[in-house]
Amino acid sequence: MVYVKASEKPSIKVVCESMGLQSSLCIIMQFSFTLQLFFSLLWLVGVSFAAELNNMTHSQPAQRILKVNPAPGTNALADSIRMEQNGTLRALDMALLNSPQFTIGWNALFRQIRYNSTVPGNIRELSILRIAALQGAAYQWQQHESVGRSEGLTSAQLKLIRDPAFSPYGISASSSFNAKQIAALKFADASTKNSHVYDEVWNGLAKQFPNAQQITELVLTVSAYNLVSRFLLAVSVDGVAEMQVPYPV
Repeated sequence: MVYVKASEKPSIKVVCESMGLQSSLCIIMQFSFTLQLFFSLLWLVGVSFAAELNNMTHSQPAQRILKVNPAPGTNALADSIRMEQNGTLRALDMALLNSPQFTIGWNALFRQIRYNSTVPGNIRELSILRIAALQGAAYQWQQHESVGRSEGLTSAQLKLIRDPAFSPYGISASSSFNAKQIAALKFADASTKNSHVYDEVWNGLAKQFPNAQQITELVLTVSAYNLVSRFLLAVSVDGVAEMQVPYPV
């Protein structure tokens, strides 16, 4: 009889000897154990590989339309866009350039929203970023987080609106945003989530933005950036349609 100390983990050979089993049977047991261990490791490797493959093939689809990037000096429209953007074309520009006439109209609209609107910059960017969070449009958030900060939005505010579950009706909203910002958030949420904007939301917005031109431009801004987010996600601009919206720090 073979004795094993309580503190030691017995091997299969020791167990066999302690049970008086024949050496041939012991060899079979050892082989069976080794085979089980081998297939367990093989299964773990397979699961890991499958998860990685799924992440590569499904998580980050490539942009679904061409990236049009004409060489400088060969395309007047592309050159005019570069002149407004420190000599560069963004991924969104290169997607839009598949349709030159639509690119012209698109840029004219968003130039008005960005530079010729009566909507305060912090309200504009708050609305744009909230839409990005609700729609899961990482590219839109990436492009506008720094703009939002430059317009006065704080990290604490950005963290709140980044969470799709955040409610502009809650206590955290009333303690973190002013009345105009809350009204704009309620409108952005209603318009983005449901399309239909009910009287309660509209009346609250109109109270904070009584000027007809300003409220019209705010509504157009929210509508336009829902268009942006849907285009970004549909064609996977820059291949980031499935990327998680960044967390502000």
